[in-house]
Amino acid sequence: MRLDNSFDVPIAPAEAWRILTDVERIAPCVPGAKLTEVLDDNAYKGVVQVKLGPVSLAFDGKAQFTERDDDAHTAKLRANGRETRNRGTADADVIFALEPHGDGTVVRIETELQLSGPVAQYGRSQGVILSVSEEMIDRFATALKRDILAADTAAAPDTQPASPTTDTPPPASGVSIGFGAVLRMIRRFFANLFGRA
Repeated sequence: MRLDNSFDVPIAPAEAWRILTDVERIAPCVPGAKLTEVLDDNAYKGVVQVKLGPVSLAFDGKAQFTERDDDAHTAKLRANGRETRNRGTADADVIFALEPHGDGTVVRIETELQLSGPVAQYGRSQGVILSVSEEMIDRFATALKRDILAADTAAAPDTQPASPTTDTPPPASGVSIGFGAVLRMIRRFFANLFGRA
């Protein structure tokens, strides 16, 4: 199953690349993810929790850069994991590419995802997985801008420190991701319906 996602960041590609390849720094921005071990500069272990429809899943796995071009701002990543309750496995080949976009950068992500074992039945509807992946990417981009890019801007010379706020939203839960994904499916359904009319 192929998934195509993208998001924008308001910084130049070189700076965006420096941040996005700092896995330890950006891992907390990934909804439901926890980095558990750094194996080397290109390989990591972690746990990812995700909700597909009514089912909550947790995958314990490994991700490794198989190719990385720091000048072209492209990379290939191989990730695999086993569901912690022995309900199957997930394997993904991911291509990242950063491109200039106005004064900022667009980050494009192409994923080839394979589910096997009992978890495959939860992902039979490509619409569910697509909606969940879009919701997770949106939440990641929001957390990245709020927690990392805003902090970098505040720490830069000749800028005023960002004033503390008390309304920072909590980390996304499986339930909130699932609800957001359902809303995306409904919007896509009506968009397709009216597009065919």
